[in-house]
Amino acid sequence: MREFRLTVGNALLCVLLPAAVLASPLDPSERRSIINDGDTLTLQDLGDEHYSVTRTEDGYLVVADEKNVFYYADENGEPSKFKARDAHKRKSAERAFLNGLNREKTFREHRRRTPDRFADRDMEHRVAPAPWVPKVLPKSHHSAGKLRFPIILVAGEANGLQNLDSAGMYARLNVAGYNEDDYLGSARDYFVDQSSGVFEPQFDIFLVSESEPFSGYIGKEAEFMKRAVLSMLEKYPSFDASLYDYDSDGEIDAFGVMYAGSRYKLGTKHLGGFQTTLKKYSSVVETSDGKKFNTCFIIDQGASHVVQLIHEFSHTMGLKDHYCVRMSGCSAYYADSVYQAPGAHAWDVMATGMYNGSYRKPPNYSAFERNFMGWLDYSTLEVNSQVKALPPLGTNNFAYYVNVNDKEWYVFENRQQVKWDGGLPNHGMLVWHIEFNSGAWTLDAMNDVPEHQRVDIVEAGDIRVFSQTGGYMSQGGGARQKDDPFPGSLDVTKLSPVLAWDSSVVLAGLFNIVEPDTNVCFVLDSTVAVENCEFIRVSSSSFALESSSSSLGSSSGEESSSSAQFESSSSVESSSSIQSSSSQVESSSSVMESSSSAESSSSFEPESSFSTTFAGRDVPGAAGFHIAMEGRTLEIRVSESGMKIVRVFDMQGNALASASFAGQSHRLDLGRIAHGSPLVVRLELGGRLAGYFRVAPAVR
Repeated sequence: MREFRLTVGNALLCVLLPAAVLASPLDPSERRSIINDGDTLTLQDLGDEHYSVTRTEDGYLVVADEKNVFYYADENGEPSKFKARDAHKRKSAERAFLNGLNREKTFREHRRRTPDRFADRDMEHRVAPAPWVPKVLPKSHHSAGKLRFPIILVAGEANGLQNLDSAGMYARLNVAGYNEDDYLGSARDYFVDQSSGVFEPQFDIFLVSESEPFSGYIGKEAEFMKRAVLSMLEKYPSFDASLYDYDSDGEIDAFGVMYAGSRYKLGTKHLGGFQTTLKKYSSVVETSDGKKFNTCFIIDQGASHVVQLIHEFSHTMGLKDHYCVRMSGCSAYYADSVYQAPGAHAWDVMATGMYNGSYRKPPNYSAFERNFMGWLDYSTLEVNSQVKALPPLGTNNFAYYVNVNDKEWYVFENRQQVKWDGGLPNHGMLVWHIEFNSGAWTLDAMNDVPEHQRVDIVEAGDIRVFSQTGGYMSQGGGARQKDDPFPGSLDVTKLSPVLAWDSSVVLAGLFNIVEPDTNVCFVLDSTVAVENCEFIRVSSSSFALESSSSSLGSSSGEESSSSAQFESSSSVESSSSIQSSSSQVESSSSVMESSSSAESSSSFEPESSFSTTFAGRDVPGAAGFHIAMEGRTLEIRVSESGMKIVRVFDMQGNALASASFAGQSHRLDLGRIAHGSPLVVRLELGGRLAGYFRVAPAVR
């Protein structure tokens, strides 16, 4: 039998340091019905493993006495004289009492009297006044490559709880395209999609059992996880730890423990539901070949086990919680407050969004989260008069970025209700205001202060979210978030000004925000109109055409002015890359003829001494065409009849101008945008892509 040992230091086995535990929120949609002193009562549990509360369906805090009878809490957070009842059963005296309550104060006082079991009693005092300390954002862990991770399923012998079928569990976690029981894919599929194929995890299943009652491990989760590891190593003597140490640093990259049944509860405390490191206890499990089990998470095998794994595994890679975790107002009711309930709510898998779509539609990682993982490079939002286009983040992995200072920035992304984002409250542009603070990051307190959140969505509308439930899709939560994106349910077409936390102006504003289809477009100059909203990305090295979501045919019938119109870029389906081709420079006007036999080149060197540098390629069957630059005027001649559309882009793929014409020739004045830098011209003939052409306007 292989040898393994438990290494224990001087610290207490079950003590957790404040920075050690990264939890997940309880499901805001769950309800439970009890008999409360002879009468039925529907209750809801909110919070997480740090702190949780119980409330009525309509949001009143309840607390139990020594006989486990629930009473409404008073403004001191203690039991009142009124037993809790469902709303339709309340008597006039009870209604009068509840109408006079300051619910925010009630929750705040209850939180003050209920210490976080994972933190020091002065946690709030330490977090709130912490100075904003700029520091380089930490790097993610094990977020690239084909990596394997052990997942230990623990049956409860004393509790009579059996593990879920291991084959089914393996499929839900690993099988590509898994679609049984309305799943959109496996956990592996989720991470492959978020990383655009950069990260392909495999979760290996191991089955063990625990002889002691689960209730004895509440608050002693470290011991529970270590016993699970020891049982696994004993049951599977051929376990090869090297398979799970991708970076060869001597530690298993991450492992998970999933106990049988739903989240086990004893009073107001829950078993697990968080991520931590065993090293925080000064205790690790070490195999005979020196590999250590350290980074870990513990969750249950209940209905939401897949999204719980996605959330907690994301913690092992370095992400923090984006809901309110520790402060007194986290579970408060905010109807009486000038602020709304803090958190990213249904928009974020690191918040209550993990439960979207009955646990089947955990939302896509935000652009901020993808960037942290190294899966997305921001596109800097240049301040000019060009129309900016945002394609859907889920299919294009594209977002704009504006830096404020060394600790603060804005991210602009487009979220559409497709696949993983199918459970979002609405669609459109989300504006994220990010502020990094090393103390808040370490303490997992990103969104604990309602008036100053560090991963904050700048809402387009003014409909406030009153609670964690109001920030979720159930109980009207979706309606309370439909106005968050731009334009959103209230058709908000501008955000002006865009401010830093110190109230300095970051941008004069985003104006004329439109969402005619799946793209979102806007301008930074309020005098510029947005007449089209399309997106195209052109690679300067190979002129590869990358499509967003709309088809060429949708734009073929556009009517536009014959003069240049400033707009966003075009979204076109293409099955191949558009390669550059050599051309013949005839004169200073650089007339060029298209030729299907033109020799292609996958790269180019910018030229400044002539106007047009190469011709595009013909679409089979298309009539011949001719393009020329005369100074800063683009001349187009096409022998084919019918509608033609010409679009002009800079080398970064930003659209600058467009025109449509039905004749056989057209002149497009590029005086406002032609400054000698190369441009890309796209030509459509009768709804077909004729080609791309690189031109450099002569500057005289």
